Amino acid sequence: MADLSSLPKIGEVMDLFKALEFLENTGHLYALDYSKKYLYSAKLSNFMFDLFDISEKTNLGVIYTKPIKIGEQFLVDGVSRLVGLSLFLFAICECWKNTTERNDLLIKKIKANYLLRNDRPKIILKGINKDIYESLLLGERISGKNKKTVIFCTYHEYWTKLKLGNYELKDIMDKLNNIYLYHSSLAEQDSEQIRDLYYSLNIDSQKLNQIALIKDFLKELDAGYEWSEIEQLFFNNKDYLMMFLKDFLITKYTTNKIPYNSYYIVLKDYINRIKKYKSVAKAVEEMHESAITYNSILNVDMPDEDIKNKFIEIKLNKGNDTYAYLLEIFEDYKDGNITKATFIEILTAVNEYLINRNANPTARNNFNDLLSDLNKLLYDNSNESSILTNIDEDIS
Repeated sequence: MADLSSLPKIGEVMDLFKALEFLENTGHLYALDYSKKYLYSAKLSNFMFDLFDISEKTNLGVIYTKPIKIGEQFLVDGVSRLVGLSLFLFAICECWKNTTERNDLLIKKIKANYLLRNDRPKIILKGINKDIYESLLLGERISGKNKKTVIFCTYHEYWTKLKLGNYELKDIMDKLNNIYLYHSSLAEQDSEQIRDLYYSLNIDSQKLNQIALIKDFLKELDAGYEWSEIEQLFFNNKDYLMMFLKDFLITKYTTNKIPYNSYYIVLKDYINRIKKYKSVAKAVEEMHESAITYNSILNVDMPDEDIKNKFIEIKLNKGNDTYAYLLEIFEDYKDGNITKATFIEILTAVNEYLINRNANPTARNNFNDLLSDLNKLLYDNSNESSILTNIDEDIS
């Protein structure tokens, strides 16, 4: 992991701004490639409608940016907060348009100072959010499907509450001037530090897209194409890809569990260790081979009918937690390191364990407790007894 000790912390290399002044003085703010998800914030929404309880210098938190060139910055952290504030400002414009000449002048100022730059939104998002956000701010038609997205629903909630409330436009703008934020420019940090900062700030957030982080990390190491092949293998099914990442990483570390929010950082550690001995592209190619094997397990798609039937039984008996071990054993079988007979016996043993576990949930239900018995079958040539006997004794 990159050294984050040099990154700014609260009170260090930070400037305090009024939120509206920050938006007015900034150029274009580009969301990062791995920051594709805009989240609705009920807390921010409630905050925006507690306007008349806002005290001096109410703080939106820290906004991190990375300079690109004059007038352009990456928005490293703070996307949801700034987009939420901008949608509120746009809802104000829509609620009070064509009311009075004074309001029309104020609306024109809001759009020119806070929302748009050179006829484009100041905040440039990624993916579908980019299209919807731009269409809204530029007055373009929004399709029925896109009206169900978080961006549009957030805007519509603001618009509805403003319409129903007894507000004066000038009073609202006066209150918005009481909102402040801290800004830190990460001018000296490299892309790895920026990515790791984003990860550390969003590790507990729903918007953390670990697949996008991994893709950006591997692309930087010239293994983007090899990674894209893995994504395509799972037909861009995020759940299957995340299952593979978890079980693949388990096979590379002496652990039976990888925390869900740690796949990016653990894979990064694995790649950084292995690249001492082989190219990253080669390592990801080998990872792709494992992904092919894992995909055949998930879809129970293998040419040998005997093996296929065993995997069907394992899947029917809810053996997902055994897939990491089975991935390793399946690869050993495909590489010719174990015979079909031994592979079948292991699969039978696993299935017997699952049957007993499902019938008696209070019995020992950790598959890893059986690994010593399964490994005994593989590595102890002096053992002539059936592995099934040992498993039955353990479970009873």
